[in-house]
Amino acid sequence: MKVMDRVDLRRNLGLLAGVVVFFMIAVMPVWAGAGNGNAKKGEKIVKTRKLGNCVACHYLPNVESPGNIGPNLVEVMQGYTLADRKDVTQWIRDARKFNPHTIMPPFGTNKILTPKQINDVVAYLYTLKK
Repeated sequence: MKVMDRVDLRRNLGLLAGVVVFFMIAVMPVWAGAGNGNAKKGEKIVKTRKLGNCVACHYLPNVESPGNIGPNLVEVMQGYTLADRKDVTQWIRDARKFNPHTIMPPFGTNKILTPKQINDVVAYLYTLKK
């Protein structure tokens, strides 16, 4: 390999490293967020009586005859930030971790909803933040 070829190789490797760093800074956060659920699918799950049936117990916007046994989810979500996503997910997966006497079904533990469906529900709940 000639000296000039080595210089070109180093320059190209430096350029490639710059592209990789740019990708990690600019694109990875968007890509990583894609695994956090689909809010539209989550809305369907929470509002469909045969799926999550969250509306049987909770108030949700634009729902005919929402329940009032559980807390108003619009109000509840105002107290959560994105940093609390694991806690919001755990409430749905199995709320007994926070309240052993809850009447909320353990949607994840009892396999009522899949992990993907739970992520979709959480994504929808975060759309309720004002």
